[in-house]
Amino acid sequence: MTESDTHEAGSDTHEPKTHETEAELRLARVQALNGSDLVSVVTYLLAKHPDTFPAMLDDALSSVSPKNS
Repeated sequence: MTESDTHEAGSDTHEPKTHETEAELRLARVQALNGSDLVSVVTYLLAKHPDTFPAMLDDALSSVSPKNS
């Protein structure tokens, strides 16, 4: 297997760092949003992905929402 084949197979040793950096940048962009813009993003995702995003949103909200006791 050549170096080119290894790279194409996805075993590039820099790939996890790249994904981590992309995730950090994405998180910074989300944190920079004001409330109105954040609602707009969620509304967009709900409209764009109606079959999958609502369940993911519910799951995420359940993981961060305080439990009412």
